Amino acid sequence: MFRNYFKIAWRNISRHKVYTTINILGLAFGICACIAIYLISSFELSFDKFHPDKERIYRIVGDMERSSGEKIFLNCPLLDAAGIQQSVPGFEASAGMHLYNGKISIPGANNIVKKFDNRIDNSYQSTSIITWPSYFSVFTYQWLAGNAQSLNEPFKVVLSENRARKYFGDIPVSDMIGKTVIYDDSLVVHVSGIVRDWNRNTDFGYTDFISIGSATHSFLRNQIPTEDWSSLSPHRAFAFVKLSKGVSAAQVNARLTAFVKLHNKELPPGNLLTSYLQPLTGIHFTKEFHRGDDGDDFRKPYLPTLYALIGVALFILVIAIVNFINLSTAQSVQRSKEIGVRKVLGGGKRHITMQFLAETFVLTLFSCIAAILLVKPVLYLFSDYVPKELVVDLFNIQTIAFLLIITVVTTLLAGFYPARVMASYLPVLSLKGIGVQKGTDKLNLRKTLIVFQFTISLVFIIGAIVVGKQVHFMAKADKGFNTDAIIVVNKHRDREHKLKLFAEHIRHISGIRTVILQGNSPMGFAQGQEDFIFKKNEPLKKSALFDAGDENFIPFYQMKLLAGSNLTHSDSLQDLVINEAYVKALGFDSPQDVIGKFLFKNDKAYAITGVVANFHTGSFHEAIQPVVIGRMPERESSIAIKLNINEKKTADVKKIIAGMEEEWKKILPEEGFNYNFLNESISWLYGQEENTAWLVKAAMFITIFISCMGLFGLGMFTAERRTKEIGIRKVLGATVTDLTAMLSKDFIKLVLVAIVIASPIAWLLMNQWLQDFAYRTNISWWVFALAGLSAIVIALITVSFQAIKAAVANPVKSLRAE
Repeated sequence: MFRNYFKIAWRNISRHKVYTTINILGLAFGICACIAIYLISSFELSFDKFHPDKERIYRIVGDMERSSGEKIFLNCPLLDAAGIQQSVPGFEASAGMHLYNGKISIPGANNIVKKFDNRIDNSYQSTSIITWPSYFSVFTYQWLAGNAQSLNEPFKVVLSENRARKYFGDIPVSDMIGKTVIYDDSLVVHVSGIVRDWNRNTDFGYTDFISIGSATHSFLRNQIPTEDWSSLSPHRAFAFVKLSKGVSAAQVNARLTAFVKLHNKELPPGNLLTSYLQPLTGIHFTKEFHRGDDGDDFRKPYLPTLYALIGVALFILVIAIVNFINLSTAQSVQRSKEIGVRKVLGGGKRHITMQFLAETFVLTLFSCIAAILLVKPVLYLFSDYVPKELVVDLFNIQTIAFLLIITVVTTLLAGFYPARVMASYLPVLSLKGIGVQKGTDKLNLRKTLIVFQFTISLVFIIGAIVVGKQVHFMAKADKGFNTDAIIVVNKHRDREHKLKLFAEHIRHISGIRTVILQGNSPMGFAQGQEDFIFKKNEPLKKSALFDAGDENFIPFYQMKLLAGSNLTHSDSLQDLVINEAYVKALGFDSPQDVIGKFLFKNDKAYAITGVVANFHTGSFHEAIQPVVIGRMPERESSIAIKLNINEKKTADVKKIIAGMEEEWKKILPEEGFNYNFLNESISWLYGQEENTAWLVKAAMFITIFISCMGLFGLGMFTAERRTKEIGIRKVLGATVTDLTAMLSKDFIKLVLVAIVIASPIAWLLMNQWLQDFAYRTNISWWVFALAGLSAIVIALITVSFQAIKAAVANPVKSLRAE
C-alpha cells in the first residue's frame, strides 16, 4: 500500500514539473533558513552549558546608577569585595581572578627564547589569569599532573594540556612539571600542574592559571596589592561563586543588597550601587554589552536578536508552508477527475488523504535535501554575521533530529489541509471536471493566504527601510567632531613611554598631517571617568567622562569652541575644557558663565578655560554625557594620526601604514603593530544595529522570493484556468494590454489589502524599536509608500509574465475544444 502511495506520488510530481519546482524551491528556502538559524542559535545557546554544577555557578556583578539616571553594568562588584567573600553566607566555593595579558616567553636551549601570543583564538581575551586554588573548586577540570593547592605558593602556574604542549612540545606531561614560563620578561614562574582543556563552547577558555602570590610578590603588586578580594575591580577581574546546595540566588541577592547598602558610604551623592548574581549560562548574553565596554573581551551576542532570528526562521517556514498550501489547493482542481475515479473504484477519504500526504512528504524530502545543499553557501555568503567559531556539522545527532522534526512537521502542516480538501470532492462532480461545488470554491482561502504572505513580506520591507534609515542616520549624523582619515594606535601599560617616541618618529612620514598623544578618542567603548567637585553655595560632586589630551586635542578633532579658550600648553593637569552637557550639570545656562570657575579634584583647583559644543561619546542609544578635557600624561595610552588623504584611497593609505609599521618595529620589535580607523571603531558602536539591518534584509528577500514563487504559480494556474475565457475575449476584440490588466488586477487588489494590514503593524513594531535610541530618525510617510510601491511592482513583474503569455496565445487553440 505505502509503496503504491509513493509510486503514484512520484508519477504526479514528475508530471507537473513546474509546480513541483516551485514547491520544492519555496520549501527549500524556508527549511534552509530554519537550518541555518538553528545552527547559529544552538551554537550560541550552548556556551558554558557543560559544567557539572552550572546551575549553582554565578558571577557577582553590579549596576551603578548615577544621579543623572545613567546605569552602568559592572562585571565585578565595587567597594569591599573581600567583605562579600567573608561576610555573605551561602557559598560552597568562591574564586576571584585577575585578567593578565602579559607577554609570554619560554626559555629554550642555546639561550633561544620562544615568544607566544597571549590571546584566546578569535577574541581579544587573554589566555592568562591570576587566581587562587579555589578557582578549581568552582570550575571542574581533569587533572593530568599536579594539583590546585600548588597555587598557594608564589611563582607557580597551572597550564592546560594544549597550551603546555604549545610551550614545551610533545613531551610527557610529567616532564612539564617544573618548566619555566616568563611573563612580561620579569615574572618568572614554574609549572606546578597540567589540566585537560575543555573541548566545549565556553567564554572562559583560560589556559595559564598563575598563583595570586606570584603577583603580590613581584612587580605586579602595584596592580594586585592584596591576596584577598580587595584588589578585584571592574574591567580587570571577575568574582565567581558556587552556591551551597539548597541556597537560591534570590537569597544571596538579598544578602548582597544588604551588604552593599551597609558599605555604600564611598559613593558620590545620588549614585546607587546594586550587586547581584549573574548565572554562568547567562554571561554569554550579558544584557548591557551593546551599551558600552563592560570589560568582558569575549564576543557576546545580543539575546533579543537571537530570539528575533528564531522568530524570523519560523515566519519564513510558515510562509513557505502557506505557499505550498496555496499552490496545492489551486492545483487540486486539475486533479478532480483523478480523485473522482479513485472514489468510484472504492478509494476512501483516508486513502486519498494518505496519498496526498505521501506526495507532500516526497516534496518535503527533496526540499530538505536542497536546503542542506544550500546551508553552507548561505552561511558563507553571510559569514560577516556568523560566529567564526561555528562549525557546520549537518550529520551530528542533534542536527539530524532537527531535520527529521522539520520534515515531519512541514509534511503535516503543508500536506494535511490540501489532502483533506481534495479528499472531500464529490465523485459525480469530479468526473465532470468540476473540482468543487458551486458556492464552496476555496478561492477566498487562496486570496487570504496571498494577503498573509504579502503582509509578512511588507512588514519586513518596511522594517528593512526603517532600520537602514536609522543605521544611515547614525553613520552620517554630526557627531560634534571630525572623524575622517584618522588612525588610532593603542598601547596600554606604556611604562617606558615608547608611544611618545613612536609618535615623534612617524611625524615625518609623507601623507601624515598631524599626530597627537591622547587617552582615548572622543567616541568609543573605552571612556574613562573622573569625579570633580564644584564649589558654589555648597560642594557639588559631579562625575564626567574624562578625555586626556593636550592643547592639540580640540583643534585635532575640530571641536567647536563655544566660549573661553583652548587648553594651555603644560606637562600636567593645569586647566580644563568642558562640554555643554557639563555646563548644564553644574547648573549654568550659558557656557560663558562657567568660564573662570574652578573644579576641584583631590583638593586641588583647576580652572575651566573653555566650553566646547556637545559631541557624542557613546552609542546613539545614550544621551550625550558630560565631558571634561584636560592634560593627564599618565592616561595617554594611544595616539591619533590625521592623514592628508582620504582613507578610502587604499593604495596610498597602505603605503603610509607600512611606513608606520616599519617605525613601530624599530621601537617595539616584540609587539605586533595594531591600529584601527576611527570611523571603523565608531561603527562598532552600532554594530548590533547593522546586524539587525542584515537580519531584516535577509528575511525580506527570502519572504519576497517565496511569496513571488507562489504568486507566479498561482498566476500560471489562473491563466490556465481562464484559457477559454481569454480566447473568447480576444476574438471579441480585447487587446493584449486589456487581457494582461484583467489577469493582474485581482492580484494587485490583494497586495493593496496586504499594504493596508501591514502598515500599522510595521509602524508599531518599528516605532517600539526606535524608542531604544536617544537620537533617532523618524518614520516618514514615504517609507510606507515606497514599501507599497515596491510590493506592487514585484507582484506585477511576477504575474505579468504569465498574463502576457496567456494574452498573446492563439485563441483558435484555446477554443478548438468548444
